[in-house]
Amino acid sequence: MNQSMTWLNFKKNLDLYPELQLTFLYQNQERIYPNYHITEFKLATIESVDCGGNYDTWKEIILQVLEPNEKIETSSMELKKINSIFTKVSKQISIPDDAILRIEFGNSKSAMRQYFVSNLQIVGTELVMELVDGKTECKATESCGVKKDSNISILNEEFVSEKPMSKNSCCNKKPSEVSLEKVGCC
Repeated sequence: MNQSMTWLNFKKNLDLYPELQLTFLYQNQERIYPNYHITEFKLATIESVDCGGNYDTWKEIILQVLEPNEKIETSSMELKKINSIFTKVSKQISIPDDAILRIEFGNSKSAMRQYFVSNLQIVGTELVMELVDGKTECKATESCGVKKDSNISILNEEFVSEKPMSKNSCCNKKPSEVSLEKVGCC
């Protein structure tokens, strides 16, 4: 999985530093306006089958952050406020400690998307959460033949003729080896 922080790791900060203000940095160190609003806690269960046929499941907790149209010079939300919101939320949904924390955010400069937390650090009176986009990766590297974190080039005729698929690739099977019942990447 991409860079991630668990709910438990974030929750520890809520408990330890209630007086700190939560500040979000996204893209090129842009700050979400300090008068943001946390609009939702969303708990998602992901069930997946990768291109190698391997089943996986995990939970993600998604905090949706709304940035108002106008920036008001104010303090950001304190962690004790976020903890009080969580207390209300936890009466209706149970967030597993190992749930991956994601922040959902978008504004007029950035389309709404879910970010991973890449860093969390205390800077003065702020708990600064740095957000990054995720990236696609192949989890079935052994059975599929795609190396982890490899840069996959755009295929064109020169690339295909110079670099044929790995003989171990699940995409490079003879027609007699292909079965409609098996899951594969091709």
